[in-house]
Amino acid sequence: MTNGTVLNVGLDPQVVGDPDAPSEAFPTVDAAQVRAGLAKAAAELADMGLGFETCLLDRGAGAEEKFREAVSGKHYDVIVFGGGVRLEPAMTPLFEKLINIARTCSPASVLCFNTGPQTTVDAVRRWWPRPSDAG
Repeated sequence: MTNGTVLNVGLDPQVVGDPDAPSEAFPTVDAAQVRAGLAKAAAELADMGLGFETCLLDRGAGAEEKFREAVSGKHYDVIVFGGGVRLEPAMTPLFEKLINIARTCSPASVLCFNTGPQTTVDAVRRWWPRPSDAG
């Protein structure tokens, strides 16, 4: 049984490390590292009693709508925005849209940010349990 839910929003591993669209922010990160980080985060968050889902985006025009559908259909206690959508300069316009969609469609969710797949759980721990829930 879970006592909360986490949505991880990040770049689809299929587009990470794409030689036709290299990352300025993460030139050495590849799809295997992203998949391993997601699997590790899912296991650690399950140990904390948290459900873990992903919304994996590409760099295309449909990314915004895919995220809107994810947060419109279910409540998430925590939404983690990954470094791939947040720290990549070319992704800034999409990142801004994602934040505003989260604020509108999931206003009760805590928003947090990782710096790569290996720091997802650290980002969640900064906000879970929620400060109002801990005391």
